[in-house]
Amino acid sequence: MAKRDPRECRRYVDMWALPGMHPSNVELLQLMKSADTNHFTREMNTVGTVSTQDAETGDWEKTHLLGLRTDVWTADKAEMEDAVEVLQGQRRSELKKTIKKNGRLSNKQKAELEELVAQDCVMNMEYGEIEKRRLVIKLFKTTTERVQWCGTIEQITTTEIHNSIGTGKNLLTMVVMLPRTECVTTIQQNHRTFRIPSLFTFAFHDEGHMHHVLLKRKWISMGADFEIEVGGQSIGEIDGRLFSFGADSYLDIDAGELSENRRFVDLMTLFTATVGYHKAMRKSVDRRVKATLSGDTHCHVIEDEEIRLMHNGRAAA
Repeated sequence: MAKRDPRECRRYVDMWALPGMHPSNVELLQLMKSADTNHFTREMNTVGTVSTQDAETGDWEKTHLLGLRTDVWTADKAEMEDAVEVLQGQRRSELKKTIKKNGRLSNKQKAELEELVAQDCVMNMEYGEIEKRRLVIKLFKTTTERVQWCGTIEQITTTEIHNSIGTGKNLLTMVVMLPRTECVTTIQQNHRTFRIPSLFTFAFHDEGHMHHVLLKRKWISMGADFEIEVGGQSIGEIDGRLFSFGADSYLDIDAGELSENRRFVDLMTLFTATVGYHKAMRKSVDRRVKATLSGDTHCHVIEDEEIRLMHNGRAAA
């Protein structure tokens, strides 16, 4: 970390280029196994750390860890084959119902089913044809007696597809879940005709107050730099480092109401951690959109966890 004057609220997000080979990873994984939370699962890998600067002394302390769900971001061949097997099992049931809704099939009906299976594109799909990649990053606090979960940011592929189709641009959508909050926060990338650098917006609700936030990537910068605006006023920035092995950034929030709001700072920390993944995420969106527009929607695997984020809270009303 470079020498900088202390700020009211400053964090340094250190994302590792090669998480599995990072010397701290084994030690941190052991620490996470003792975490007082079930949010760090066996499919997760530690991918970075967060350091917080003392506003008075300027000293830095490592306060948080960042975990990535590798089973949905870098799924291996076996996981992809399992996903295809599930898809094909569901598809076979659908084809069976077109012949007979309930009960066993006769020999003639079984032969008819096998003919449908042989001609169906889903039943003949290979594991390399599906798109399963989705970003899920979790933030954990490590300075307490036991490790605590501080929030999760997840990519929402279903929203990305229809937004991207509507605008003709590959736009990202993420939601953030924070502890002890009833609402999720949706972070949406937006498109302006005459603006190339990306724009993200979200509404942060806390204690009855709604804050409308704009994250505006700078036109000219040496790294992935964003200006943070609330209500049209700049309140801070994300300063991406150009010369780093991972996607490292400083998160600065000016003194004020939100700099003292731990949930907001954690939310911004989670977004900052995703910046280095945006290029790969857009490529994934592009593949999904192309598959959808060509009629191959079956290639787009939607996880149950993502569907649950779309549940209607008033369904029982």
